Amino acid sequence: MKIFFIMGLLCAFLCAQDNAAELENALSNETLSIKEQAISGFQRKEQYFDMYLNEYTDNETRNTVFQLSGSLFNIDPYKSNYLLPFTYDFTKHEGRQNAEVAFQISFEKDIIYDFLGLKETMSIAYTQRSWWQLYKHSSPFRETNYLPEAYISIPWHNNKSPIKNYKFGFLHESNGQPEGNSRSWNRLYFDATLQYKGVFIAPRVWYRIPEKAEDDDNSDILDYMGYGDLTVVYPFREHLFKLLVRNNFDFDKNRYAAQLDWTFPFAKSGVFGHVQYFDGYGESLIDYNQKTRRIGIGLALSR
Repeated sequence: MKIFFIMGLLCAFLCAQDNAAELENALSNETLSIKEQAISGFQRKEQYFDMYLNEYTDNETRNTVFQLSGSLFNIDPYKSNYLLPFTYDFTKHEGRQNAEVAFQISFEKDIIYDFLGLKETMSIAYTQRSWWQLYKHSSPFRETNYLPEAYISIPWHNNKSPIKNYKFGFLHESNGQPEGNSRSWNRLYFDATLQYKGVFIAPRVWYRIPEKAEDDDNSDILDYMGYGDLTVVYPFREHLFKLLVRNNFDFDKNRYAAQLDWTFPFAKSGVFGHVQYFDGYGESLIDYNQKTRRIGIGLALSR
């Protein structure tokens, strides 16, 4: 029942109606500048994508890319929101079944727009990733990772440049477990979005905020997670392909991760089919130092 309650909350967020039309009717000519400053995150992002996709894509692909940027809500989807009712881990882990449910909830809220005069957006976001041993006796939740985040996103104003925007942020990640199974770390990160024709490329680097040795539950996490990652997104018609790769660049004790997500229209239902494949280290915090090779199928509400 927990998962249905959580997904119900998510659907409530995604079904909320935007009040932008009412705001527009209420505003007088003298207050149009206020309306412009309050324009929704989706509208800004839609204009941003529309500016750069131009001749490289067809109409179906353009619609797919617009879905990347959220929708007309006060609270917007951030990363993908999905439910994978069946995943299978090809590696053996003691005390768990190979088949389980996985899901992710992710949303963001824009707080301040253009405060610094750079057309920047200051936002907060929250992502939760869970792995549920539904097919095991008593169906326990095996692991949940919590990722609250705050960041500033700034558009790049040179239209001829492949760089489209860059972002500075703070990211906390923990699993909320008691001592012994507790995992957590804090990062400052910088990433950028670049476009080459119809492909979007997003490199990201991070700096781990140091902790006291006695408080550090995972002192060697950078040996497995490295110092950054790279995301490549390719929208084609109504399909979306997303590849995330990571490597610690230690050639003696090399650790890597690769995750491929494919989303596609599903029965004209307003949701999307979702196939996910992961291979490497760091899929979840409890397994950051254990290799996982998993495939999952399910549905995505946002991508």
